[in-house]
Amino acid sequence: MNSFRPGFVIQAAILTIIWGSASLGVSGIGSMSSIAVSYGENGPVFCGLSSDGSHLVSCFGADASIVYGAPFRLPLLGLTAGDGFVCGLLLDAHQPYCWGSNIYVKMGVPQPMEEGAAYSEISAGDDHLCALRKLSKGSRRGISVIDCWGYNMTTSHEFSGSIVSLTAGSVFNCGMFAYNRTALCWGDETGSSVISLTPRSLRFQWISAGGYHVCGILENAQVFCWGRSLEMQQYSTDVLGQGDVNMVPMDPMVSVAGGRFHACGIKSIDRKVVCWGFKLQNSLPPPKDSRLYEIAAGDYFTCGVLAAPSLRPLCWGTGGPWSIPMAVSPGICASNPCGPGYYEFIHTSLGNKVCKPADSRVCLPCSIGCPEGTYQSSSCNLTSDRGCDFNCSSCTSTECSSFCSSGKKSKSHKMLSLQMPIFIAEIAFAVIFVSSVSVVAYLYIRHKLQSCRCSDSDVTEPKNRTYPFHKEAVKVRPDLDELKIRRAQMFTYEELEKATSGFSEESLVGKGSFSCVFKGILKDGTVVAVKRAMRASDVKNSKEFHTELDLLSRLNHAHLLNLLGYCEEGSERLLVYEFMAHGSLYQHLHGKDPNLKRRLDWVRRVTIAVQAARGIEYLHGYACPPVIHRDIKSSNILIDEEHNARVSDFGLSLLGPVDSSAPLSEPPAGTLGYLDPEYYKLHYLTTKSDVYSFGVLLLEILSGRKAIDMQFEEGNIVEWAVPLIKAGDISALLDPMLKPPPDLEALKKIAATACKCVRMRGKDRPSMDKVTTALERALALLMGSPCNEQPILPTEVVLGSSRLHKKGSQRSSNQSCSENDTTDVDDQLYEYRAPSWITFPSVTSSQRRSEGEIEGKNSEGRSLGNGGAADGLRCLEEEIGPASPQQDLFLQHNF
Repeated sequence: MNSFRPGFVIQAAILTIIWGSASLGVSGIGSMSSIAVSYGENGPVFCGLSSDGSHLVSCFGADASIVYGAPFRLPLLGLTAGDGFVCGLLLDAHQPYCWGSNIYVKMGVPQPMEEGAAYSEISAGDDHLCALRKLSKGSRRGISVIDCWGYNMTTSHEFSGSIVSLTAGSVFNCGMFAYNRTALCWGDETGSSVISLTPRSLRFQWISAGGYHVCGILENAQVFCWGRSLEMQQYSTDVLGQGDVNMVPMDPMVSVAGGRFHACGIKSIDRKVVCWGFKLQNSLPPPKDSRLYEIAAGDYFTCGVLAAPSLRPLCWGTGGPWSIPMAVSPGICASNPCGPGYYEFIHTSLGNKVCKPADSRVCLPCSIGCPEGTYQSSSCNLTSDRGCDFNCSSCTSTECSSFCSSGKKSKSHKMLSLQMPIFIAEIAFAVIFVSSVSVVAYLYIRHKLQSCRCSDSDVTEPKNRTYPFHKEAVKVRPDLDELKIRRAQMFTYEELEKATSGFSEESLVGKGSFSCVFKGILKDGTVVAVKRAMRASDVKNSKEFHTELDLLSRLNHAHLLNLLGYCEEGSERLLVYEFMAHGSLYQHLHGKDPNLKRRLDWVRRVTIAVQAARGIEYLHGYACPPVIHRDIKSSNILIDEEHNARVSDFGLSLLGPVDSSAPLSEPPAGTLGYLDPEYYKLHYLTTKSDVYSFGVLLLEILSGRKAIDMQFEEGNIVEWAVPLIKAGDISALLDPMLKPPPDLEALKKIAATACKCVRMRGKDRPSMDKVTTALERALALLMGSPCNEQPILPTEVVLGSSRLHKKGSQRSSNQSCSENDTTDVDDQLYEYRAPSWITFPSVTSSQRRSEGEIEGKNSEGRSLGNGGAADGLRCLEEEIGPASPQQDLFLQHNF
């Protein structure tokens, strides 16, 4: 089809749309839209707001930190993306919220430049984010303030005049003034010259920043671009394509989006897309016959929303995400009514709007005229676009011919409609016949099988054969109930205020630096703990609130604190948890009541250590991406009424990389005494930082001393305990409030494990699955079963356990636990790896990834007790079976 050039009437219609539009727009590599595409070394990702009106985001692509880190339960107004991260504007709070793995842009809610600032629009470049402040009561009129965060960008900018929209390039930003619709750019123009080339006299209705250029739609719907194009003469034409981004097409456009060195636009005549500028020769071309509502560009690829009932995303170019399985909103919801030249989008298949607030809507621009060979069948109105039909008397395209020929085939369709009932009746008869034969065959075979039952005398069971576990407990795949996603309940502030007697002093059970915890009783009689921020408007508290809410809503494990619900009303931020009747481990170890400390005997202490280790191991090994807690300490290990341990307080937690050994560059956060020295000094954060904190916790459990206690000469527990462990002087390490067990072998092994956990270099520390396995075996040894029986912890009695054991655990009790008896049968394990939001009641040593033998032969372990520890560590390499009847009675009596 020949390119259509608008005439005088169309030019006048375009001007009417511009002056009557309620909003002006931008789109580009980091402009806010209902869709956003991220790029970078971890791969491309497409994110979009759901089309069901919930304003919830879904992501699809290669970067796991974005796909799994997306806040799936926070409603967002719009999205923007950069290199390895995506940001959304919170619908209620009007603040940015970012997720991903960019080291220059802070994930979560960034620190605002002004307390209580709200924003109307956000845009992201490669490594920075900018946000346009909303006008407040005390703000100066005629002044626009834009806050930026990221690489060489963290500052506030003030501009004279009202800026209505933003767009971001690689290292620069542009905005558009409301009063004269001219463009303004600022930032680093070293590689682009965008700022100096910005046209001062041209008026735009839409602008879009690419990597090193900016394109805008003028008042007459023509496109104008300025900035840097890739100099093709420097590269081989065998590899790269050709094209200058400043060589724009002549078609009138309604939308444009800029990529790294290319741009794409939606033609106003038929909503088909056209692209220009640099491209690779083997890149996927733009869709030829598809109509689009919205487009967004990455570095070398572009994605759009199909103008079809499916609202399916579609991408083209090089290195983009393909076959995206979701339906997304075609635009951003606006509170203003649609102006002249715009119509309100209504989802045809659902028959409703795609916006959550009742007074908001998605406004799309009306198409201008009809393509050549068609005529206007209906005009653009408040709820639908202009309709165009083909003129069958003068067809010039194959599309027109096929449309018109369908009318000539209507007679043959009538004949086919007469034959269709007969054809359907024949198919129905065949289906009934085949079904009848199948049912008869099934009943016959079932009757034969029932008559072939074996008598009890025909089956002989070996008398001397022992089973280390119940067969019904083995599950290759979890039950359907275990695969249900857990959702947190939303409470009102009035409900929680009533449950806690108005947050009275009598209800206060704990107080921290930033929040208080109150005991409450809900209407149904459930006893809960309500965590309330002391300064609800504080940004740090708001960030920790959203972090903990997001993590606990997707994580579910028997040894993680269970989140029941939350409340977010006005400036109040409250989280509702299960009530832990026995408080924290810190209260038991360091409280003023000595009887409380004595009540926590060695078996209880080691059991609590095993349960806490299992919870941390789940965060590191079974959540995807891994979760780094960053604040493991005795006050964050809570104990319920059955003396089961729960890991709590996820306010400082971060989503780590998929490769758990890869470090994150993060400022240090946590509690002194528990803080990993490598993380504190080098800002290298890995899962091994949690291992160090857990090692300090083990020393605290063994010794009864605080992590930092300046009443002793050596106030740091690590500096005091490690030399004693290496010298084999375990008795000097143990808590004097408890009587030592008859056999110190189990506590020696725990001390050796703690010593390895607090090594200075993170790569020298064991992973949490190895730590948990060592503690489980030490607990079995402490309870009197050195190598052939494994304790069943109280939580597993209540919740059930899906332990899958190696053949080494099936030995009879009279076999020796020598090192040569160990049998490696890892290939025979059945393992179901579930995503992070699936319930995992317990993760035991036999379900863990086998990484070789436990480091029991290490020279440090061999030096303990004149060789006794070496023998004990050898026994630790054996798999452990279920508890003996005596141990079951012990557990039932004591737990």
